[in-house]
Amino acid sequence: MKNLFSNTRRTPDCDGITRRDVLTVGALGFLGLSLPDFLRMRAAEAAVAAPKAEACIMIWLSGGPSHLDTFDPKPDAPAEYRGEFNAIGTNVDGIQISEYLPNTAKQMDKVAIIRSLTSSIGAHEQATIYLQTGYKPLPVLTYPSFGSVIAKEMGPRENLPPYLGIPNSGRGGGSGFLGNAYNAFPVGDPNSPRFRVPNVELPNGVDGDRVASRRSFIDKLNGRFEATRQDEGLKAVDSYYERAYDLVSSAKAKKALQLSDEPAATVDAYGRNTYGQSALLARRMVEAGARFVTINRGGWDTHQNNWERLKNQNLPPLDQAYAALLSDLKERGLLEKTLVVLMGEFGRTPKINARGGRDHYPRCRFACFAGGGVKGGQVIGKSDATGSTPAERPVSVEDIASSIYSALGVDPETTYTTSTGRPIRVYPPEGNVVRELFG
Repeated sequence: MKNLFSNTRRTPDCDGITRRDVLTVGALGFLGLSLPDFLRMRAAEAAVAAPKAEACIMIWLSGGPSHLDTFDPKPDAPAEYRGEFNAIGTNVDGIQISEYLPNTAKQMDKVAIIRSLTSSIGAHEQATIYLQTGYKPLPVLTYPSFGSVIAKEMGPRENLPPYLGIPNSGRGGGSGFLGNAYNAFPVGDPNSPRFRVPNVELPNGVDGDRVASRRSFIDKLNGRFEATRQDEGLKAVDSYYERAYDLVSSAKAKKALQLSDEPAATVDAYGRNTYGQSALLARRMVEAGARFVTINRGGWDTHQNNWERLKNQNLPPLDQAYAALLSDLKERGLLEKTLVVLMGEFGRTPKINARGGRDHYPRCRFACFAGGGVKGGQVIGKSDATGSTPAERPVSVEDIASSIYSALGVDPETTYTTSTGRPIRVYPPEGNVVRELFG
């Protein structure tokens, strides 16, 4: 059925149906599909083709979160699979998640859970690159991350760097063959007592005029040097300081970084911890004009003491921050324009190991999508009774990448050329947009 939705330009009639469509529908009779079926598919295609997201916040759970202990509980599975947590209902009938995500349960009408994400890479670094680029890693080519592609395609707004990492983008979040100019701008830990974004505050005794004068002088020196030597490293440094100059010179951008401006009640709602303050800062960044913000938090590699770590360290702050972010974006009218993605590099083994933990497991796990035109309150795909394999609607890593790019309006035909002249499509060739995400 994939060839029904070609990117070839066609001239429709007044009902939006071309002669080619009519001929196609006639052929569909052999497959048992009717005209209404075809029109519904066309409507779904149109919905995906009209992106709503202007920015993305990706909450990256580094280490690999367990799907059974978070968004795909198996209360009826044998004890050696089920684990220690109970499942609770949400504000959407029929959807259950972990008892340690009670705040998220109240926001489930905004979230689409994919429970059948599957792949074959179970090593941290390789899987992280795969999940954050949509391409399996190669020794001879480094692909750009989602944030880097969005930075290139959508560009900056309001003097803010288009791509930011809180505290950084982590492994897998780099710019690859696009060059270092499209790397994430690292923000640091906003929960640190002495939190300061690097290179955005002027030194004592230096005002705006002196900065402008120094900048002009440096530009002249760099121009002469670059005229005789082309160097990607120099361009990357120039780009980094260009973004820092923009932050220094923009009152609006600097104000967005001031968490102290937030009411105490809002800070409390997100949580006075690294998860909470990172999510709050991410909201402020996209509200001010950032295009892509990665919140990178580790601690999910639970080979042992899985439930103690999840219930005492990982899940409560994530639950509070994630729920507050979705609620806050909605109240501010930003959710429809902001795609929120929650995932890690793989899941964890359904069967519990001898150390009371779960090991690496890429064959079946979850990803959560919200905002940016996503239809919330639904589960896409299904895992089997023990969470071991997809039982329905398997979703690939390439499908995830295609869906993120589609939501943000990246043209499916976008192709880059590497320094060796090799053409690389932004959308992974094997990927398909998960159309259920968009209604």
